[in-house]
Amino acid sequence: MIQVSLDTSFLISFADPTRPHHETAVNYFKYCVNSGIAMFVSTVVAGEFHLGQPFSDLPLQNLRIQPYNLPHALRAAELLKFYNSQNSSPRTESRRVIINDIKILAQAAEDKVAIVLSEDEGTLAKLASRARAVATDIPRVILLSEGFASGRLTSANQDEFPL
Repeated sequence: MIQVSLDTSFLISFADPTRPHHETAVNYFKYCVNSGIAMFVSTVVAGEFHLGQPFSDLPLQNLRIQPYNLPHALRAAELLKFYNSQNSSPRTESRRVIINDIKILAQAAEDKVAIVLSEDEGTLAKLASRARAVATDIPRVILLSEGFASGRLTSANQDEFPL
């Protein structure tokens, strides 16, 4: 059964109609609901989202809240060690974002969630790509900027092409 994890940037775009990828986020959300695809939201993501607006503004009945636990923390520590070994001097200002993104990826991998829906090309998608070099169970990141294509959810190697 396909499962997806929603990151903070996805939820922000979903909740804000003025965001450039709002419609794509809504389309993925509706497709998941209509197809019975479980949508997980990490408690890490819930906290980040709640900084900008109440988490309760979201349609919580359609989401599965994913508590962040010890196995997730240990997996994140291993990914962070790998990331730090690849970067001689990580920037302090982005460190908090990087740590949360690593937590989100580690949690999805540990819980066998194969896809993260995101708008974050700059950090999350790059971290996932690099982490897959050492851990094949790291989830794929589907970016909202690529537009909606249900085939991206159902097959790792198949996108839908317009005719």
